[in-house]
Amino acid sequence: MRKFLLNVFGFSLILLVFNIVIFHLAQKNYYKEYQFKPSTKFKSFILSDSHAKCLKNYGEPYAIYNFAAGSESVLDMNRKLKYLIANNFEIKTIYFSVDDHILSPHRIKYGNLDRSIYYSNVHEFKTYYQYLLNKFLKYYVPIFHTKVRLVLKSLLFSKLKGLLFESQENIKTNDWINLTDGKRKKLATERFKTQFSYKKSSEILTNSFLEIINICKARKINLIGVKFPLSRNLIEVLGNSNYGADSILKANGFPVLDYKLDFINKDEYFYDADHLNSNGGIVLSHKLFFNK
Repeated sequence: MRKFLLNVFGFSLILLVFNIVIFHLAQKNYYKEYQFKPSTKFKSFILSDSHAKCLKNYGEPYAIYNFAAGSESVLDMNRKLKYLIANNFEIKTIYFSVDDHILSPHRIKYGNLDRSIYYSNVHEFKTYYQYLLNKFLKYYVPIFHTKVRLVLKSLLFSKLKGLLFESQENIKTNDWINLTDGKRKKLATERFKTQFSYKKSSEILTNSFLEIINICKARKINLIGVKFPLSRNLIEVLGNSNYGADSILKANGFPVLDYKLDFINKDEYFYDADHLNSNGGIVLSHKLFFNK
């Protein structure tokens, strides 16, 4: 019996140490961008997926906080808006991504609900058990978190690849402008198939978006839709594909700033088919924040 207990203790100790290591890595590489709380000095906020990350902190001199994050879904944005309200932020304006893909069912599967849980509260869940499970247990015991394991595994392979092929990666061959037109067309087509693989928009995301609209109406928050620039190659394969977030916003009396075609002949401003690089972000920030 004593030997059994010692084995259990030893195994538990190893598991605990392993979990601590994984937790530390997860904090640094998975949860990092969800561990910031905006200052109450900010009156306006950008709620978007990775398309707005190019805007960095350019809006801060105008009291505009960039609350965007990669892979963000409307559900995550809704959660952040409620967090701001619950914490008594004086919200003047919300800049909200209404890109053609934002209501795609694809975003349900690949959103950030496990990370944006940081901004949730107990009232969001039906039971205290669900709240504790999602906000604390999954967070503090990452060894059982599938997405954390996948991210860390991808990071490890990326580091190994960098070490093995360092001499071949010294130039920025991945910048959009440096790719051949054939390669850009291929990547744009792949991006399109990923974002528009469903015939209809997500009912869950649409309802969450309507809730955001109603919250802004009730609180007299100026809700401004933003359509971010797309590369020429993606626009060519995109056609009229659109899950309709911009139309819903306009139908509810809110404006949409449409920059979708603004950089159609500016491949040098893109990092990939639908994300701006640093230079593109600077130019877009002038259009969005400075030319008012």
